[in-house]
Amino acid sequence: MHQFFKRTLIPVACIFAVATQTFAQATASKPASKPDTSLIRFGEAAKPRTPGTIRVATYNLMNFFDSDPATRTHSEGEAAAVKPEGEREAAAGAIRAINADIVALEEVESLPVVKAFIVKYLADMGYDHAVLIESEDPRGIDNAIISRFPIVHSEAYDARPLGGKQPALEGNRPNPLAGNDMKFRRSPLRADIKIPGKAFGGGDDESYELTLLAVHHKSGRWSEYWRLAEANGVLAIVKEIEAKTPAANIIVLGDCNAQVTDAPIKAYLEGGLIDSFAAKAAKWSPAIVSHESGRRIDLILLNKNASEEFVADSPFIFGMPARPEGADWRTTPPPEGYASDHYPVVIDLKPGKTGAANPKKQ
Repeated sequence: MHQFFKRTLIPVACIFAVATQTFAQATASKPASKPDTSLIRFGEAAKPRTPGTIRVATYNLMNFFDSDPATRTHSEGEAAAVKPEGEREAAAGAIRAINADIVALEEVESLPVVKAFIVKYLADMGYDHAVLIESEDPRGIDNAIISRFPIVHSEAYDARPLGGKQPALEGNRPNPLAGNDMKFRRSPLRADIKIPGKAFGGGDDESYELTLLAVHHKSGRWSEYWRLAEANGVLAIVKEIEAKTPAANIIVLGDCNAQVTDAPIKAYLEGGLIDSFAAKAAKWSPAIVSHESGRRIDLILLNKNASEEFVADSPFIFGMPARPEGADWRTTPPPEGYASDHYPVVIDLKPGKTGAANPKKQ
């Protein structure tokens, strides 16, 4: 029974031929036609799992609303439409293809929507545990985590002050929030997950504990000041967890709306977190792009303990159809097989692989 807790370029054809095949296989049972292979412009094929590893992913599902817009509460702009059935099917196909044990999801309406999505599309995937804690985002989008392993603790940080006040201007325009206390736009979602030894080749008396902080930082060209405050706020949470539990394995993951050269991500890295894609992204290629715009803004960052369990050659971004280069997303309909303007970002961990203080005896 499901338990849900409320709470230039390398030739494109060479890179994406296998990705296309994997995507087609993942969605083969669906009535949608095969996606146009020329529109899988970024990412790559799903990598096979190494025995004894735990696979972790993040995926922004883009406006994953599934209830009548008229019944939703929004204080900013028009209510988003219900996500089209074809996009939901494609998103499920991607999650099947990456086959992660734990997935952080961004831009999700509610826990019931997560639950319905799993039941309808992913019932045989083992995602028996899920958490979403409603935040104060005015569009009504939240972070969620689904897992094959028990979520033993969860919390959000809506009321947590980030320090300082909203500035008078955003760029060169008046800031409607001027003078308000700085807070998270969307609360980070914490989930502590207990992974039994049998999942990674350990003994019955062993387990591996993993803490995820799923983030979705403020978007917008003029909002770097806000993203920087959020990054420093998440770092403070990481330090608090580490102070209380020095052996904690912590992963900060999600849609950062910033690239590694931007101040918010520099703050994370200077604060001790490690970019799991750093080696792979040292040389740019379409394979390391996580967003339809051509940027890498969906990140998986590891604290030192988690980095010791990281499988160095495991990272990949799963390629899916995107609009043609240069197309205006406002006026160009998405192609067949489209699920989101973001792509799944994936890594593997191998508990105890370096002789560190994990897995933990229980």
